[in-house]
Amino acid sequence: MAPISESQVPTEEPVTQQSGETERLAPPSFVAKEPAIVKKPAKPKKRRIGRALGIAAGVSLVSLLALWIAIQKVPWLGPALADGARAVLGPEAVAWVEDQAYTAQDAVNRWRYKDAAPKQYWQEPVLPPPPVPVPVSGDGGAPAAAPTFPPPAAKPPVAEVAGKNDGVWIPIADDVHPNAPPVMAKTLIHPDAKRTFSAVAIVAMDLEKVKITSVAGTDEPASETVKRAQRPGKIPEADHASLIAAFNGGWQAIHGHFGMKVDGLVLLPPKDASCTLALYKDGSIAIRTWKSIADTDAAMQSYRQTPPCLVEQGVLNKDLNESTKSFGAAVDGGTVIRRSGIGLSKDKKILFYGSGDGLTAQTLGQALAAAGAHDVAELDVNWAFPRYLFYGHKGGAPAAGSSLIPCVFKPNEYVGISFYRDYFYVTRTGP
Repeated sequence: MAPISESQVPTEEPVTQQSGETERLAPPSFVAKEPAIVKKPAKPKKRRIGRALGIAAGVSLVSLLALWIAIQKVPWLGPALADGARAVLGPEAVAWVEDQAYTAQDAVNRWRYKDAAPKQYWQEPVLPPPPVPVPVSGDGGAPAAAPTFPPPAAKPPVAEVAGKNDGVWIPIADDVHPNAPPVMAKTLIHPDAKRTFSAVAIVAMDLEKVKITSVAGTDEPASETVKRAQRPGKIPEADHASLIAAFNGGWQAIHGHFGMKVDGLVLLPPKDASCTLALYKDGSIAIRTWKSIADTDAAMQSYRQTPPCLVEQGVLNKDLNESTKSFGAAVDGGTVIRRSGIGLSKDKKILFYGSGDGLTAQTLGQALAAAGAHDVAELDVNWAFPRYLFYGHKGGAPAAGSSLIPCVFKPNEYVGISFYRDYFYVTRTGP
């Protein structure tokens, strides 16, 4: 017979006394001993809620960081999100959010690049010294006249953050007239003493040998008078062979409703206080406050308006020191962000385009003025929009092969596909 385990010990027989006899109440039984269950003390409700909120906050922070990085890398994502939010919340609310995000990013960058060398967009070349004027024979030894292009080297506005080639013009060749002197040149300016990552890449264009043409986007600026069929958003094929560059235009209509006219069609009427890039029928250009040139409207082929001029007649706009919203209808003028601008030399022979990162409206204006611009207008802002593309013609058709500063683009940008925002393109008119 198998032994009885300890957990199977019979219990005492309960008995009852009746008439002097012992009477059994029940047969012997075996009772299994159950293991004791120790219950963990329940966590306080507040602690569980706090932990859940902490996890949610961490996930939200990581998600926001990932979204912000994606916005900086995917060109369509930021504009799509912003446009959707504006439709629900309105432009002012979205502008406030953008300001806060860029302010936070600037704080991180100032810490991250505190001891960094000045930002570079291209490898600094070893440049020869500028040529010495050669006497012209038969005129008594008088020196030859200085060339009008490229412009004289610019003096960096902030010496302590300048790179070794800041202000020195680097010629940019094109394949329309490859054996002729270049009609474009580039330089870099660092305009902010507090930020070595603040940099403006600038292209100078010889207006005696190039033509600037304005194009309305298929959607922007939005207009109730010019229909979609009248704005194809592409560079005409007749200009493909001479195309050498293209660059961004101005803001969406929702941000200020700044005026625009293209080939005589008025998409948005002009505003008196707005800075205006005017392209005249005779090929000349002006950058002035509208009320200063309004009487020449009939002679204009096209115009594009922006917020108030950053620099006008050689004078930096005094309101730039106050960082008013008028210098960025989407973001504050003091917001440190990627910006772009356009400038014209005093003799109106050279057009300057500049774009770069870590800029306020003031530092953008100062950089273009240092390069030689007498009048300056701010163009588009934010990471996705400022762009200056260089075109080549391998195989005959024009294709964008490089950009002034890093940006995302397609080789057939503006020529094979329509673009929804307005822009300008540059054609070479002679050797």
